[in-house]
Amino acid sequence: MQDARPIRSVAIIGAGNGGCAAAADLTLQGFDVRLYGRSAGTVAPLKAIGGVHYEGVLGDGFAKIPVITNSAPEAMDGADAVLVMGPTQAHENMAATVAPYLKENQIFFAAPGHTLTLLAHTLRRLGHKQPVTCESSTLPYICRKTEPDKVRVSRKSAKLRFAAFPSDRTEELLQRMLPLFPSLSAVPSVLDTVFYYTNAVHHPPALLCNIGRVESTDGDYCHYYDGITPSVGKIIDALDRERVAVAAALGISVPKLSEHFYQMNYTSEEGRKGGTAYDVFHNSEPNRWIRAPKTVDHRFFNEDIPFGLIPFSELGRLAGVPTPVCNSTIMLAEIATGKSYWDHALTLEKMGLSGLSVADVKRLLERGYA
Repeated sequence: MQDARPIRSVAIIGAGNGGCAAAADLTLQGFDVRLYGRSAGTVAPLKAIGGVHYEGVLGDGFAKIPVITNSAPEAMDGADAVLVMGPTQAHENMAATVAPYLKENQIFFAAPGHTLTLLAHTLRRLGHKQPVTCESSTLPYICRKTEPDKVRVSRKSAKLRFAAFPSDRTEELLQRMLPLFPSLSAVPSVLDTVFYYTNAVHHPPALLCNIGRVESTDGDYCHYYDGITPSVGKIIDALDRERVAVAAALGISVPKLSEHFYQMNYTSEEGRKGGTAYDVFHNSEPNRWIRAPKTVDHRFFNEDIPFGLIPFSELGRLAGVPTPVCNSTIMLAEIATGKSYWDHALTLEKMGLSGLSVADVKRLLERGYA
């Protein structure tokens, strides 16, 4: 049954970069915010001051947050919407954390989403027979915690692709979520949001190509501006072409990296017109001064490969589209780090899609679980 009640109270699950940015932003907008963090060390500095300091495009100030807690039920009690604001590698654990306390009338929203049916499959496995979820393709912000109790928001996303599972709930949930994030824009299904995970296209190859520099300097350079040279950009462009091709084979039209970054307000008109990854990042003001990782044991590999490149590869296999650049990037990163990123990756089996055809998957995304 559809619900048109306005959202007044939100529980934010995750007190990292995105969670703190959302807590500050939504507090400033007048929403009742409750902030949950799993780690006591993350929550303690925020709880000690009763909120979070913020700077950047939100201005400079302090957002008072009435509930900051390590208790998910305390954060979720009475909330109209539960907002999962954490890395994709934490989605399964976050869904498992909220599942026992999630009520049927509470909106379950994830940013970034792009884990296809993982959230719904996890909720179903834990007792929700017909779960409903919604998500955006990326975080609503470019943001970083500069101190344990302070977040810098460099940019608010200009366009956030939005979809629900099942997709017949998208329009209803979009209208309820728009007051929180006005840049939300509906796409046909959560399959669409998967292919807007462009971090997976540029983070792993850029780190892989600069791995010697990271290890010899502890990342003493600007990751995007210095690390993405014309030659590195060509590898990113090739990987991006595979992303677009797999999406097209599944009936989804997605823009190339340069157009997507321009739509998100992450690069300039010059970056869009140039059309290459090199042009995009050398004309990206919000990314210009971001420093490189200090180690290769970093989310650019640990998150963006198992939850980005591997799903692209898996969906390519499902659609019958070869992904040699994607597969080679995964393999070389595994050799360099000694890790097997497939072990805990977002595979078709992990999402509950093993053995299904393309038609079966699309039917599930449209109608949900019977």
